[in-house]
Amino acid sequence: MNIKAIFFDIDGTLINFDGEFPESAKVALREAKKNGHKIFLCSGRSKCQIEDRLLEFGFDGFVTASGAYVEYEGKEVFSSYMTEAQLKNLISFCEENQIIYMLQCTDATVSSRFCLDAMHQGFLARMKNKKASNLEKIFASERCDDNIVANASRYLNAEKLCYHNSKKGPEEVEADLGGEFQVTSMSFSEMQKTSGEITIKGVDKALGIQKMIEYLGIDLADTVAFGDGPNDYEMMEYVATGVAMGNASDDLKSLASLVTTAINEDGIYNGMKKLGLI
Repeated sequence: MNIKAIFFDIDGTLINFDGEFPESAKVALREAKKNGHKIFLCSGRSKCQIEDRLLEFGFDGFVTASGAYVEYEGKEVFSSYMTEAQLKNLISFCEENQIIYMLQCTDATVSSRFCLDAMHQGFLARMKNKKASNLEKIFASERCDDNIVANASRYLNAEKLCYHNSKKGPEEVEADLGGEFQVTSMSFSEMQKTSGEITIKGVDKALGIQKMIEYLGIDLADTVAFGDGPNDYEMMEYVATGVAMGNASDDLKSLASLVTTAINEDGIYNGMKKLGLI
């Protein structure tokens, strides 16, 4: 078998929504590396939001912020940031429409005090007060700024934006933003009509994977990706072999080459075994 480049979403794929990293997934990842395959994280999170247990696990590289940042063995391969004008436009839109938002930068997540407090309360309620290390890391690098529009020049490393509690659906938000951005629903099923992530038009996980394999000289035919949610659609369509978790949405499963078992039913291990990667 040729050496494969294997890309893994984090939330709902490698890490369940209780913050657990299944032991069977760790075994599968280690075995894949022993077999010579390259393994990569491919997440909507910015790199500063990824827990140490994943950063230190031994991944060969990272595609983060839904494709806006690509890194191989500690070296930056590709990056894409919002312009000052795009940033002002986006934050003004959120504030005018009373949308809770969190700006993802390479080194921090930035928002107003009101938005940060609202997001903390929302995540705690959804977790039903469970302690999850993945959420701790998501908020670990936060920075409060109550006037981001005036201070936009400070955030020229802004990669994407997550929003919550919008009265407008993702399609309407994207239309209102006038074609500069693309909007993707959140992975949490109960939030998909009111919450999402906003990236620069054309920047998605598929672009990040493309930049990575071009840099490494890996053929598209030797790419595999595992995912579960809305921001995995482009990735699933782009790679040669897309694997949907058993807990994935039905529309993502319809795009996949293979549907494995759910994350809590050894989905990563079973999918990689089925494909002969381990």
